[in-house]
Amino acid sequence: LKNDSALYFRQSVLWQQQIGTKIELEQRALAYENSKNAYQSSIVKYNDLKRQLDFNSAQSKNNLALSNQAANDFIIKSNIDGIVYSLNKLQGENVGIQTPLGIIGDSKNFILEMQVDEYDILKIEKELKVLVTLESYKEKVFDARVTKINPIMNERSRTFLVEAEFLSPPERLYPNITFEASIVIQTKKNVLLIPRAYVLNDSLVIKYKHDTVKVKTGLKDFKKIEIISGVTANDELVNPIK
Repeated sequence: LKNDSALYFRQSVLWQQQIGTKIELEQRALAYENSKNAYQSSIVKYNDLKRQLDFNSAQSKNNLALSNQAANDFIIKSNIDGIVYSLNKLQGENVGIQTPLGIIGDSKNFILEMQVDEYDILKIEKELKVLVTLESYKEKVFDARVTKINPIMNERSRTFLVEAEFLSPPERLYPNITFEASIVIQTKKNVLLIPRAYVLNDSLVIKYKHDTVKVKTGLKDFKKIEIISGVTANDELVNPIK
């Protein structure tokens, strides 16, 4: 544009001095107009391209931010410090967002889950003492306390889920191990206890001479039951199952 402009104005000055031809002047003028139009068209194209590049740049930045966020979703993080007890997937397997990859837990903080019958749930309260026995620690009793009573009954088992925590936990524990627990609702001293298997319908026992005696019972758990009256400590009883 600058070159054609200079040539045109130089030819105009020459034409005013009666130098040159009119055709040369018109050619210089046409070349100048064409260059000016091309220049203005280039500016329009440049501004359009710049706006397009700015839009693409902003969109690419947004896509990068979304990709970084999506990448963070695939980084496995745990909300607690603990031990990875199991991995459910192998390297190379496809997984979804809702697919559990493994099990992690706190090796020093276990929850005891107990199923309490609907007839006994009204006797259970938080902070009650729990006596726990484990197959891994035979002849040892561990103290625990009730921490949570889930209010919804399991319709299949007709039981309520009650949770407890150890007060004096064992030295080593593993998830999902079985245990037996007695929730202490009431305590008595100097009572007569017999194996619960020896009592029929919680009211009848069989003596050594096969005499059936009606007894009055009190506190009980899965293994033993309190005898208030009907037999004494000197009576010999027969196991009805044998």
